[in-house]
Amino acid sequence: MKYSLRFWVQKNRVLKSNKLILEEKDCPLILNIAYDNKKIRYYTGKHCDFKHWDAKTQQLLKNCVLPDKESHYSFNKDLLSIMVKVGQIFEYYNSQQIIPTSFQILNLLKVNKENEIIEFESPKLKGFFDYFKKYISDSLVSEGRKKHLNTTYNKLLEYCPETTFEQVDLQYLTDFRKWLLEEKKVSKNTVSCEMRRFRSFFVYAKTFKWTSNNPFNDFKNEGEVYGDPIYLSKIERNKLNSTEIKDERLAHVRDMFILQSFIGCRVEDFVSLKRNSITSKNTIEYIPGKTAHNSPRTISVPLMPNALSIIARYNEPNGDLIRFISREKYNKYLKELFELEEINLVRIVTALDPKTRKNIRVRLCDIVSSHMARRNFVGILVESGADMETICSLSGHSKGSKSIARYFNVVESAKSKAMNLLI
Repeated sequence: MKYSLRFWVQKNRVLKSNKLILEEKDCPLILNIAYDNKKIRYYTGKHCDFKHWDAKTQQLLKNCVLPDKESHYSFNKDLLSIMVKVGQIFEYYNSQQIIPTSFQILNLLKVNKENEIIEFESPKLKGFFDYFKKYISDSLVSEGRKKHLNTTYNKLLEYCPETTFEQVDLQYLTDFRKWLLEEKKVSKNTVSCEMRRFRSFFVYAKTFKWTSNNPFNDFKNEGEVYGDPIYLSKIERNKLNSTEIKDERLAHVRDMFILQSFIGCRVEDFVSLKRNSITSKNTIEYIPGKTAHNSPRTISVPLMPNALSIIARYNEPNGDLIRFISREKYNKYLKELFELEEINLVRIVTALDPKTRKNIRVRLCDIVSSHMARRNFVGILVESGADMETICSLSGHSKGSKSIARYFNVVESAKSKAMNLLI
């Protein structure tokens, strides 16, 4: 934690002949302490005449006469002692990885005014959840990832607030997984994600020697299972884009969904896009938040006329690409949009039930979400014949990515084309 110190002489305000004047004799010396966007004023207990203080060297001038006959050497030595104490305070709080309050700093200086060395209370030993919070804070991951880590933290805290590193063993992990499934009623895929994030914390904790325990050595985490990806056809997307919608709220959500379908980014990246993300060549550039810290790369997507037409309808004062709404409202309103009679995207599709992992028949409007826009982007490109390397480049997937298969289906025409190669 960086900090800065600066002494200054505060002139005395004296009332003479009914006038308030500034007196330059026997003035108090103040120390300004600045850190973490905070400023503190500390009265040093020292006094000097205004003309005897050298603001440039931050010292009392040599051979000057002080009111109490103190030498300039002793005066400056006391100031150095105060600076050393402030340094000790910040060194201590840095070691504890804590940002101190103004009260904590001023109180330590006041209590230890006569001491050469600052006396600190013994720090409290950190517990399991203190370290988990520190892991979340220090991890070089996207904000979206940190939200997921906080979810795991909260579930662990709810499950067993007294958890310690030593307590977590194979039985603990097995019981925690069972609790998530049976008590919290979350899907098996969600449980797999929670356990994977929990394991990442233990790997991090062991690396920093917070614990020597590694309970995941004998624990087998089930992988995530996904059904066939569901997305709009090009015809459905274009119909949705061209249909006049009288409800202004749903028309706006339609614009968001179509624009995201033409850009192909994740929703957390989509809502952070600005008009200045558009280059002079009418391409939009962004760095995906999911990989910004470990493998940052700029994604460049050419904007089609339909996308530019939507952007032109909005001119947000804060520079946003479009008027964004919360992710929760976005997903909620999309379901309403798809049910509109003039849209009628209620066709029955086969989806995987996230809790039972069995195929179920549901209406498209019941399962639509912002993430479908990203699947629209990839799926339509695949069905239109774009090569996979180009699609990965446009969607932000790494070359040879396996996860991109969750975004599209292999169409029958492609299968027939492949089978003709056998003839």
